[in-house]
Amino acid sequence: MSSILIKLKFIIIGLTCIREISAITMEQFEQSLDMMRNGCAPKFKVNLEQLDALRNGYFDETIGSEIRCYAKCVAQLAGTLTKKGDFSIPKATAQVPIILPPEIQETAKAALNSCKDIQKNYKESCDRVFYVSKCVRDFAPEVFKFP
Repeated sequence: MSSILIKLKFIIIGLTCIREISAITMEQFEQSLDMMRNGCAPKFKVNLEQLDALRNGYFDETIGSEIRCYAKCVAQLAGTLTKKGDFSIPKATAQVPIILPPEIQETAKAALNSCKDIQKNYKESCDRVFYVSKCVRDFAPEVFKFP
């Protein structure tokens, strides 16, 4: 496991432990997005322009599976996948207070709830994660952020 992934896991564990003490700030959240990007991007044939487009909420469905599996990698780092590799709405909802700043938590929970059934339309796990993420973005594009 790369050192970036190990560091990211420690950060998430640390945030879990201190969540009672203080909430994550938007700046800390954005730093964690960069760490997730750095942990997942080298594993896939995606370029910086594609990653930046995704970060800005543009989910290009024509690019292919690499960007979709990148989204799955990010979800895995965030601790929101089941053992089968499916996106878990309950796990994602449980992570909201840990990895998101307070100002976007309620919107994120509502978006996840709204998108809970979208993955049933897709066979491949990379597609399921990608399209749940796209649905969350479509629900609240003004607050959506992706690594």
